[in-house]
Amino acid sequence: MFDDATEGVHAVMLVVDDEVCVLELCVAILERAGFDVLRAGSAEDALRIGAGHDQQIHLILCDVVMPEMSGPALADEFARLHPETRWLFMAGYPDSPEIIERVVARGRPFLAKPFMPQALVKKVREVLAGGGQTLAAQA
Repeated sequence: MFDDATEGVHAVMLVVDDEVCVLELCVAILERAGFDVLRAGSAEDALRIGAGHDQQIHLILCDVVMPEMSGPALADEFARLHPETRWLFMAGYPDSPEIIERVVARGRPFLAKPFMPQALVKKVREVLAGGGQTLAAQA
């Protein structure tokens, strides 16, 4: 669907992170790579955006550890609205039991923080090109 030649054009992303500096940095990197990027500072904001957004959201880049609702729990809830959306999880604690159990062990795409901008863009393109299943396909 998407490859290096597209430079992300016409792909709509949603970045979800409760840390504003990480959220804004990821948004800037992805916009510079040519993606249309929406942002949410919480799981609740992400669900509201998903419910009200008219276009398909192709990929959600989401922190695993957030207050009130974890990234994997958000993904499960969001999949009820948009099962076609692909997910890429990120966290600064790649060896934590929650991340291993709820993300890595389930084969969900994951990127450990900190990461270089090029690594983020490369992983996003990989997931969009089919390097990660939608949650509906994993069920």
